Amino acid sequence: MKKLNNKGFSTVELLVCFVLIVIITVSMYSTVSTYRNKQQIESYKEKIMTYTNLLTKEIQDDLIKRGLVSVAVSEAQDDYKHSESYAILMTFRDGSKKNLKIERILARDYDYDVSLDGNWEDHDDYFMISYGNVGAETKYHIPNLGYGENATKKRVYDLRIQNIEVNTKNSILTVNVDFYHVDLKTRYGIHLVCPINF
Repeated sequence: MKKLNNKGFSTVELLVCFVLIVIITVSMYSTVSTYRNKQQIESYKEKIMTYTNLLTKEIQDDLIKRGLVSVAVSEAQDDYKHSESYAILMTFRDGSKKNLKIERILARDYDYDVSLDGNWEDHDDYFMISYGNVGAETKYHIPNLGYGENATKKRVYDLRIQNIEVNTKNSILTVNVDFYHVDLKTRYGIHLVCPINF
């Protein structure tokens, strides 16, 4: 009897090849996905650092070169700290005046129970830092790193101004603006310290 020379693949061999290809593809997808997430986080860090460095440098240049003589701080906020704003009027030795404005309006968080606070008028998140000559301040929009919507369909930005502290105790101006991002936490912000009339 003559043997047939079958050179094809059996079903089992094809199935094993298919399973191997699926395993390799899944592991490659996981690796690429992890790499993309790390790359995206690094991109976020770079945007935040560029923003904070640019704004901090501009303000510190004025504080150091012109010399801060006096500071007037006005603050407005609601009872629940859903919105707050600061206007810091700085007068320099050369007689010029510059204004630093920090505004924060918070939308309800994603998991916020609307029934807990019926008095809260919900808005989109709004964050703005402005600096410059009085009446002609330049607006520095914080970087947009994405957003979602809460239960009332308002925008909740991924990068938010978490905390604002302005202090003039002991003739030292201290300004801290902390940013929060779910992946980066609160490691980034604008931090200024300058003696007044030194």
